[in-house]
Amino acid sequence: MPHSAQNTPVPEDGGRARRLWPLLAVFAIAVPAALLVVEKLSASLHWVSVGLILLASLAGYAVAVEKIIQEKFAESRRRTRLLVWLAAMVLYLGSVTVLFEFRPPPPPLARMSGTRDVAVAGFAAADDKQDQEKLDDFATEFALAAKSRLPPSTTLRSYAAEARLPLKQLSGSDDSELKRKTAAFAEETNAEIVVAGLAATEPNGRQTHLWPAVYIRSDQVTNLPELAGWYVGERIILPSGWTTSSGERDQLRSNLAHQVGALAKFLDALDTWRTGDPAKAGQILDGLLDPKQQGGKNSFVPSDLALLFHGAALEQQAVAEMGPSRAKLLEAARKDYTRITEDTPTSRPGTGAKARARATLSLQVNAYRRAVDPTKLCQPGTVQAADLAQVSQSLKALAEDPDLNDLGRLKAVVNRAQVEDCRISAGLVTDDGTVEEAVKKLSGARDVTGAAELRAFAESIAANHAYRSGDKPAAIKHIRAAIEHGQNRFQRALWHGLLARWSLELCDLSTGHTAHQDALAQFDAAEERNGVNPDVRTWYEKKHAEELKNAEERCVGDER
Repeated sequence: MPHSAQNTPVPEDGGRARRLWPLLAVFAIAVPAALLVVEKLSASLHWVSVGLILLASLAGYAVAVEKIIQEKFAESRRRTRLLVWLAAMVLYLGSVTVLFEFRPPPPPLARMSGTRDVAVAGFAAADDKQDQEKLDDFATEFALAAKSRLPPSTTLRSYAAEARLPLKQLSGSDDSELKRKTAAFAEETNAEIVVAGLAATEPNGRQTHLWPAVYIRSDQVTNLPELAGWYVGERIILPSGWTTSSGERDQLRSNLAHQVGALAKFLDALDTWRTGDPAKAGQILDGLLDPKQQGGKNSFVPSDLALLFHGAALEQQAVAEMGPSRAKLLEAARKDYTRITEDTPTSRPGTGAKARARATLSLQVNAYRRAVDPTKLCQPGTVQAADLAQVSQSLKALAEDPDLNDLGRLKAVVNRAQVEDCRISAGLVTDDGTVEEAVKKLSGARDVTGAAELRAFAESIAANHAYRSGDKPAAIKHIRAAIEHGQNRFQRALWHGLLARWSLELCDLSTGHTAHQDALAQFDAAEERNGVNPDVRTWYEKKHAEELKNAEERCVGDER
């Protein structure tokens, strides 16, 4: 006799399994949701903490899924059990994806607002024997020591515990991630320069070696892109390592105060140079290069950076000189760059190829200036043809050199266009489109910080190139673009002057008059801010008066 339906027992396991499914879904969502709440109510969790919590939740989740399969699907086919596992994992991964999709970003870094801002990004381990907490403490010690030596107008802040840059890349050949993240870090904190370093302890633990590093933002040296980027300094030895005794801690702070004195000088030189006084900037840098003074070795300003900057200051002075004084300044700058290419220490992490590439770019620009007479404007028979040919080939190679940053490679492109334009003007080669190609390349580099100033320079080269080719409308178009993208007051004054002259040659007296007034305004601003010789303005006004008179006579005659 068959059993009646009402006497058939209901399996308790099936009921529990059905109740476990919604609980399983709640569990899969609860852990990511809890993490999200914690992060919204407090500081963001470190990725290690998030990972450990997710692993723990995954382990508990796997146990729960296995229990359900044993209770409900023990007699089911293997394919069914695998589908249950797949559905459960999709549910879990979906909830984790929601966590990371809506996970709040870390709190923004404090933005400095001083006249000169320095950010300490911390110190990284160059070996596996470093304690990151001690390195962060050292960054704090450094910040305290630096504040006592820097001018009151300089803001200095340590971000060692707030931001982590991949500083280990300072010692490697591929530092693309470091450059990208440092640029974003400097932009967010408003730092003019960033200070960091690498640390390694001897096997016996008695000494710790520190390699300081300095990062220069590209928008701080728009005319000298080879100065932008990271520089690794010479080794500083800490005899007692990461000691914790108060007496040795005070001694460490005192040593740091002495070593960072050069940083204050460098900031002063950078600001002096940017305000248009390269001679004074060079005098300040003389002290950084003198081992007997506060600069030299064991400072937080690498010698490569000081030499490049010193050479650039000498070259900027040479631009305003003629004859023997100009040649003397250019030769002194060449010696600075040569010291880098010949004497760059190979024992420093991150040195060698990058330092030599920067110095080589400066050397080629220097060689171009020594090969031409600025008063002859690359006329036939007035240039050193062999030197210009060598410079052009070197700059072509540098434009593809991975050891230069993006801005440095763009500068090589523009400087080669300048050299080729000079060779064309001197009748040494025919036009192969190098100048126009440089303008196109700079036009497509809008996302590169500092490229605007280089584009202005490229447009000015193209303008003069077009004018000598007899295409005055194209020359005017290019010089307008140079004015649009340029910032240097003195250069813009000269470019407005060219626009005035070429407009008068086309009998556009209205544009000529407006451009002339703009040129005078830029001359006045350059004289007031940058100390430009007022005789240049006087010469320009006299020249413009002659051109205006000739244009009025010619254009009125043409109208008749």
